[in-house]
Amino acid sequence: MSFWDRPRDAWLRRVFFQVHLWCGLTLGLYFVLVCVTGTVVVYKKELERLAIPELVHVEPTGSRGSFAGMVRLVTDAYPGQRLVNAYLYQERGVSWSFRLQGSRGRVQVYVDPYRMRILGQDTYENKFLQWVYDLHTDLLMGPQGLWLNGWGAWLLVAMCMTGIVVWWPGSHLWRRGFQYASRAGWKGKTYDIHRLTGVASLALLILIAVTGAYYAFTPQYEAAIAAMTGDPARRLAPRVVSTAGVPAAELDRVLDVAMRTMPEGEARLFTFSSRPELPHSLHKALPDDWRTQGDNVVYLHPQTAEVVRVDYHRDLPLGVRLQRDMFGLHFGTFWGHPSRVVWLLLGIAPLILFVSGVLIWWNRTVSKLFRRRGAASPIAAPATARANVAATSSTVARQRL
Repeated sequence: MSFWDRPRDAWLRRVFFQVHLWCGLTLGLYFVLVCVTGTVVVYKKELERLAIPELVHVEPTGSRGSFAGMVRLVTDAYPGQRLVNAYLYQERGVSWSFRLQGSRGRVQVYVDPYRMRILGQDTYENKFLQWVYDLHTDLLMGPQGLWLNGWGAWLLVAMCMTGIVVWWPGSHLWRRGFQYASRAGWKGKTYDIHRLTGVASLALLILIAVTGAYYAFTPQYEAAIAAMTGDPARRLAPRVVSTAGVPAAELDRVLDVAMRTMPEGEARLFTFSSRPELPHSLHKALPDDWRTQGDNVVYLHPQTAEVVRVDYHRDLPLGVRLQRDMFGLHFGTFWGHPSRVVWLLLGIAPLILFVSGVLIWWNRTVSKLFRRRGAASPIAAPATARANVAATSSTVARQRL
């Protein structure tokens, strides 16, 4: 009989069981740490906005003011810092935020677009949510931690693959693999919880792990994507030719052209030109776009405000789309709140698997060892007692002599 029919008789299953067991015991807490912190990151943006309501929420009065005026307001208040991008939230009653980069790091400045005044700033330093995000992405160790997380992600894939081999009950008993013995004792229920949690979360945990490793091994992933699809895995922003002595176009005009281009899209993120050869860009979200910032981009010449290129996500090469969708697939933003809720539950799955797995191992190995020792002690105890009695009798006899 083959592994497919009688897996418990196959030597391969025994090998995979040992790999699964010891990988889980040694790395289980690490998997729990990364996955549980990942559940927080799924809603990081919303949680950050909840933490600073006085900077996010405004009272709308009429129409928004000049975009160029807001930019001047921010750059005058923060001289010497480079303006990176601006989040142009289209909901009424929400401030616009401008990201600046300076010698002391990142600063997010919030502006009331109706009253044209700065509400405050957030540096993300000593913030719990940022700490959780850094712990999830690089274990608070920078590039080295990111690299370790990449290998950790592939070890999680190995855990999942060995787990499915151990779980498989055989072709004639496959239905048992999906059954829960509600009348069993707590040991049997623990075993079923481990099996069912593992098989239910297997595919999505592999997806999360594979997409997470992309950030540690980006060049290798992009080379593999290009080889598999025959398309490039990255699409760079277009280059523009700047004319010396020609001033930059008014930003209100630039934004107006960008808004009228791809009118069916909602403006999300405006990125400022950082070098003479780079254009401004505006990310837009189409009605059916699940990506956080939208991946439909209008590129504009910083001097003439002319449209340089328009990228619709649906028209991009397959390799580029795969590369750009890594974030959404990893954090579960591809189907709005329903998929994000599923990702929250997935983040808890490794905790359930670790606790139940340790209990199963304890019951099958450690508790048996204790029972064997306990069974041996009643035999040793009478022998010790008899020796003590004999010694006492000898002493008494000597005293009598």
